[in-house]
Amino acid sequence: MKKINLLCATVTFLMFTSISIDTFATDGYFSAGTGTRNKGFAGAGISFIFSPFSAANNPAGIGFQSQNFRFAVGVGLFNPNRQYTVIGNPTTPDQWYGPAGTVDPRYARFGLTPGTVESGSQYFPVPTLAFTFKFGDKNAFGINLWGNGGMNTDYDTKTYRSEIIASFGDPMPDGNPNPMANVTMPTGVNISQMFMSLTYARVLGENHSIGISPIFVYQSFAAEGLQAFRDMGMAGFPGAPNSRYDYVTNNNGSASTGIGFKIGYQGQLFEGFRLGASVQPKINMSQFDEYKGLFAEEGDFDVPLTWTAGISYDFTENFTLIFDFKQILYGDVKSIANPMIASEMQPMIPNPAWQGPGDPNVMIPNPTWEQLGNENGAGFGWDDMNIFKIGAEYRFEKWELRAGYSHGGQPIGTDDVMFNILAPGLIEDHLSLGFTRYLGEHALHFAFTYAFNHAVEGPNPFDENQMIKIEMNQLEVELAFTF
Repeated sequence: MKKINLLCATVTFLMFTSISIDTFATDGYFSAGTGTRNKGFAGAGISFIFSPFSAANNPAGIGFQSQNFRFAVGVGLFNPNRQYTVIGNPTTPDQWYGPAGTVDPRYARFGLTPGTVESGSQYFPVPTLAFTFKFGDKNAFGINLWGNGGMNTDYDTKTYRSEIIASFGDPMPDGNPNPMANVTMPTGVNISQMFMSLTYARVLGENHSIGISPIFVYQSFAAEGLQAFRDMGMAGFPGAPNSRYDYVTNNNGSASTGIGFKIGYQGQLFEGFRLGASVQPKINMSQFDEYKGLFAEEGDFDVPLTWTAGISYDFTENFTLIFDFKQILYGDVKSIANPMIASEMQPMIPNPAWQGPGDPNVMIPNPTWEQLGNENGAGFGWDDMNIFKIGAEYRFEKWELRAGYSHGGQPIGTDDVMFNILAPGLIEDHLSLGFTRYLGEHALHFAFTYAFNHAVEGPNPFDENQMIKIEMNQLEVELAFTF
């Protein structure tokens, strides 16, 4: 009864606190691992983790749990350090050349303020919760609650503001509103993604297990400081048909939900050699209605398909080596994968047949315009990620010592750095250390992860005179207790 009361109290606490938690990640915006033991392997262990947290990675893992009831709770402290640098001065109006090679103010550049800006909000608590219950020798049931991923940036400046355009005054000399007049600070986004899974696992024979987890997903999003994109008409002008002008930025938080599932297998093929695999199909989420003028497909932000396969082998009774391969298909979600193409974001372009000051046809509609929020509207330009993970564990007396290393491909290309100032999911390599200390029927778990600094540099697509560099590194410590 004490265990049940503790479980209920913890579930209630975490369900209220996790919704506001901004979890970060090292595999794009996905968490590199779930559960303290898994994080001690740098996210490896799809074939080897047998703790209550294992259901979040591989639903089959809880089938081999030895005790009838296990309850685990953990909390991590996450420290992401991210910044951007604008290199080069913005192009001045006397250099705003048109195609003919002459100065033409219609070809204004959207240059950013040079310098380096660091993001605030550097420390985040990350709780996790799991419990499993066995009935009979072959069946297990579990519940997991965890942060699947997220991203947060908080720059105390007007990042997307052109000082040169702002200096023209409001209204501007041509009588139109100045698109820089309403830009606010801070600049940034906050997306958090929380998963809750109900897992059933069945042991087949003595050495094989299969499992399935229906998953409920809750995610939230907010953006600030993006008024320049809105007021340049990239989401449509106020009052225009199909305009999404009011749904780009500073609309407080927006919530989205979805239901999906994960299936998994874990088994021992011969003495000491294990195989594991899991797949989570793409989860269709409801739209972020308050930001349907920012994300492609009118606020759509689905959870991409991810799958993992791995092996582990006991070289001795005390030492195990683990290897995993993981893939996340970010490229199948348009709001994440669509590139940012400057020429397609501008609703009006200079009229090539313009005759001069007496001709009112200064600008004409852009035939290639892709309005923000359209199916093919600008996104973050992310590619699929392929991640390789290796881990090792040494066991003696009441201790387990573990280490892991992970390397993933870079999802962000050099042509997409401008939008990714908001979401610098740059990490490629990270190293983890961890341990477990058994205390009778209970266990204490610890993990430390360092994600190595990585940077991507590319051009400002709206001003050829500037380069933008984004970079990030991360630290995380996590402590958990299993009852």
